[in-house]
Amino acid sequence: MSARLYEDMVARAKHFLNVSGYDVSAGRYDIALFHLEQSVQIALKAYLLKTFGDFPKICSLKDLIDLSENSCLKKLAEDLWYIVDILEDAYIGARYLTRRYGEKEYREALKFVQEVFKCIGISIT
Repeated sequence: MSARLYEDMVARAKHFLNVSGYDVSAGRYDIALFHLEQSVQIALKAYLLKTFGDFPKICSLKDLIDLSENSCLKKLAEDLWYIVDILEDAYIGARYLTRRYGEKEYREALKFVQEVFKCIGISIT
């Protein structure tokens, strides 16, 4: 595993998380959710890199969580499956469709992302 690549990926995941807050302040919940999805996708890939030495070049959060073999992540995704769906939808929607989201979806997705970071041992600060 490349320690440098892992650290770069974690920094990028945190950056996307932080940028989502700016999007919210601009009233762009669709883009904020896209940035949350990117944050968690990159964080999961960093975790896979650290744990298994590599990560797949896929985008599905569901698949990345399944591959993680992390019981905390799997329980979180099972309990909050609808947030995973919203984030995956936001990823596709931001690129190809016009979707509208509100503060409620963002706040719930933010909590989910913060819990994912905890499950995989990445500090948010």
